[in-house]
Amino acid sequence: MGNDKKILLDIQDRQKTFESIANRLELLDEGFRALYADYSHHIEVTNGKQHDILRLKENIDYRLFSSKFHLELLLRQHFAIEGRIQEIFRDDPGKVLNPVYPSHPLFDYCEREITSVFDSIIFHLASVYDYLSAAINFICNKKDKSITKWSQLAKSCRDRENTYSGKKIASVIISENENFVDKLYRYRSRVIHERSEINAISLSLKIASSKAVVKFISTDGLIKSFPSLKEKAKTHNLTVAFTSEWLIHATIDSIVNILFSMKEEMEQMSTFPDHIADADFILLYTDPKTGHAGPASKPLWENLKNNINKR
Repeated sequence: MGNDKKILLDIQDRQKTFESIANRLELLDEGFRALYADYSHHIEVTNGKQHDILRLKENIDYRLFSSKFHLELLLRQHFAIEGRIQEIFRDDPGKVLNPVYPSHPLFDYCEREITSVFDSIIFHLASVYDYLSAAINFICNKKDKSITKWSQLAKSCRDRENTYSGKKIASVIISENENFVDKLYRYRSRVIHERSEINAISLSLKIASSKAVVKFISTDGLIKSFPSLKEKAKTHNLTVAFTSEWLIHATIDSIVNILFSMKEEMEQMSTFPDHIADADFILLYTDPKTGHAGPASKPLWENLKNNINKR
């Protein structure tokens, strides 16, 4: 249970929350399309081909979509649980109000429902980075497919004897790993291998109307894993809905930083125009102000940079 003296920090506007996440995911998709276009422009022409880069992008898209969808499921289940408790309370108030030792089976079941959905959000978000690490390695290490986990990539970047340590992207990967990804990984690992952390129910009942207001409070284990959440928790009780939204936005922020670093890495690796054969075709973007031609990705990168932080 959370501290009753603290202010509850929850999602206030569900529609606005989903619109914000959806808009940012659309912009992130533009970033991946820009990355795909840059790979064609700088390294290997891919136009019209079912390329490995496209397959990896689709896997990342799926995990991000799944995270957003499970947030929607989590909020739906909140409403379903409120309705269920209200109905039971109207029919037999004692089933809700009477204490049960060692724990209340009705509340236990509700807590498990919400926790199972929240755990799925964690698993999907962490999986994004495994697919992303495979894409980074494929692009930056000449189509190599030996790295399939983010932890492998982060370790390679820290290893001074590894070629990754000399790449520009290494510092960004190390930074993102230390600031966010490793914390997400460690929390997921604890849930999988050690113990599941059940999110406690917070219930308010209006006796006259039988109206139930149900919230679920994020666990200390999750909050202590992320400094930003730990700081907020000093003055607030953080709901599972709030922390789910926060985790999705934090993942988007992290991926954007990595995408721009991959862009710079490919520009350094560029073999343009030497890798373009006579039979190949490649799209270019003509700047309307200067008339100069450049990578087709340019307007996509600019749109991502200018709008990704709008919420």
